[in-house]
Amino acid sequence: MASIEDLCDELVIMIWNKLNNLDVFYSFMGVNKRFDRLVRDTSYTRSIQLSDKDSNNNYCSLPDTLLDRLCIDVLPQIHDNIECLTLEPLSMERILCAGQYSHLYKLTLVNFGHQSTRHYFTNESPFANLFKQRITHLNVSINFKLKLLLVDSNENLYAFISSIFTNLIDFNFTCHCFWRRFQHLTIDDSCNKTSFLQNVINLRIDVDTLDDCLRLLDGRLIYLRKLIVNIYTIESSTLNIGSKTLTNLRYFSLTSRKSTTEYDNYILPLLQRMINLENLILCLRISWRSTYIDGFHFKNKIFIHMPQLRTFDFEITTSVPRIERGNQLTNHEFQNTFIDERYRQVISYIDDDRRGGPRSHIFSLPYTIDTSLTLSSNFPGGLLSNVRHLLLMDHRNSFEHQFFKIIAQSFPYLTDLSIHNHEQQRPKRLNEVDKNNPQLSIIEFSHLNNLRLGSSHIDYAKKFLDEMNTRLPCLIHLDISYENLESVTENFTRDATRRNCAQLNSIQFHKSIVLSKNFYLYFPFLK
Repeated sequence: MASIEDLCDELVIMIWNKLNNLDVFYSFMGVNKRFDRLVRDTSYTRSIQLSDKDSNNNYCSLPDTLLDRLCIDVLPQIHDNIECLTLEPLSMERILCAGQYSHLYKLTLVNFGHQSTRHYFTNESPFANLFKQRITHLNVSINFKLKLLLVDSNENLYAFISSIFTNLIDFNFTCHCFWRRFQHLTIDDSCNKTSFLQNVINLRIDVDTLDDCLRLLDGRLIYLRKLIVNIYTIESSTLNIGSKTLTNLRYFSLTSRKSTTEYDNYILPLLQRMINLENLILCLRISWRSTYIDGFHFKNKIFIHMPQLRTFDFEITTSVPRIERGNQLTNHEFQNTFIDERYRQVISYIDDDRRGGPRSHIFSLPYTIDTSLTLSSNFPGGLLSNVRHLLLMDHRNSFEHQFFKIIAQSFPYLTDLSIHNHEQQRPKRLNEVDKNNPQLSIIEFSHLNNLRLGSSHIDYAKKFLDEMNTRLPCLIHLDISYENLESVTENFTRDATRRNCAQLNSIQFHKSIVLSKNFYLYFPFLK
C-alpha cells in the first residue's frame, strides 16, 4: 500500500494544504530530512495558520509545548517566507517575536479582543512598525463568547484599529451578533475623515446602523472599490443621504437580517447613486411595503441606474399589509417578472402567513450569499449545494412527506436543520408510499449532524427518528422536548428509532429531567 512518503513533493504539499499547519508541523517535523525540507519550503510557508480550535470549534490558545517548538525550531527558519499569518492573541507576542517577517503583509487575528493584549496595539508596542508600515491586509474576527474587549466602552473600535493599522488597503471585520451586547460597531466622529482607513480599497465590515454605512460612503474613503457591509438594524437615518454619485464603487454587498421599513426611503436611493457598479448583492428583510420586490422593480428602479452591472445576487423577503393582498401577483406571475438576463436563475414563492400576512421570498442561484436559509412550506425546490444550515418555519401549513423529499434533494450537504412548526401532519397518502418497495419512500439526509425539533409538533419527531421514514446516518446532536422523545421511542425501547439515535452524543431538552436507566442504555454515546 502506498504511503505519503511515496508521493512526489507537489502532491505532499497539496495534501498538507488541506490540513491545519499546526497538525503538519506537529506530525511531520523531524520524521525525515525530506519532510523537514518540505515543511520549510516556500511553496508551503507563504501562508501559515497558527491557531487551533477546541472540540466546540472555537479558537483557543496554543499549548506551550507546541508553541515552544514553533518559536524555537520552525519560525526562525521560515519567517522570511511568510506573507500571510493567522494568529490568536494569547500566542501572538511569542510568534511575532520569533522572526522578522520581512515579507508579511496580511494578518488574520482570531478572537481579537482580549483586554490583556491591548498593549500590543499601541504606538509603544514592539510591533507598531510592523502593524503600521507592512500590514496592508487585515482580517479580524470576534468569537461570540468573548467578553473581555480590546477597547473600553467609551472607545470606538474602528477608530482604534485605523490608528494602529494605518496602511490598510484590504480590511475585513466580522463578529457574532452576541458581541454587540458589549460593544457598539459605529462609524462616528472619532473616525476622522482625513485618516480613517484612508487607503482602503476593499472593505468588509459589520456596523450598527444605516448611518454608519452612509458615513462610509460620504467621500472619506476615496479609493474604495469594494464594500461588503452587514448592518445590524436599518432604521430612519439622521443624515442627509445626498444625491452625489458614487463613481468609484464597483462592488457592493448589503446584508441586514432585521426587518426594515426604510428600503424605499434610504436603500433604493443609495443604490441609484452607484452608477458604475458591476457586482451587487442584497440580503434584506423588507416589511410594510405596498407591493412585493419583484423582477420588474429591479429592472425599472435599479438596473436602469447601473449600466455596467454584470452580476446581481440576492435573497429578499417582502411583507405587505393584508389589505393590499388583492393587488398581489400569483406565484406563477411573480416568477415571470424575473426575465432579465442578469437574474440567471431565480427561486421565488409567496406565503400567506396568518401571523404576519402576505410575504414574498426571492433568491438567486447559484446561492452563495450565506450558508444558511429560512424557508416555508411553499419552497418549490432547487439545488442549493452551498447551504449547510436550514430553518424550516411555517405557522399556517404543515410540512409533508413530499416537502421533505424536496428539501433532501435541494440541500445535499445540509448539516444543521431546525423545524419550527406546530401543525400536525396530514395522514400519509397512498401515492406517497410504494407498497411494493417501502424503501423508495424513505428520505435520507446523508450529512445532517444537528436536528432541532424543540419548537415543532411531535409528528416531526416521528418523521425524522423512525428509520422507516428517514435515515440520519450522521446525526450527533438532537434538540427536542423530553416528552416527545420519550413517546416516539416508546420509553427508550423502540427498535425503529434506535438506528437514527445510535450516534447521538448530545441531547438538549431545555429543562431539567431525571433520566432513567433505559435512557442511558438507549443512547450509549451521550457525553
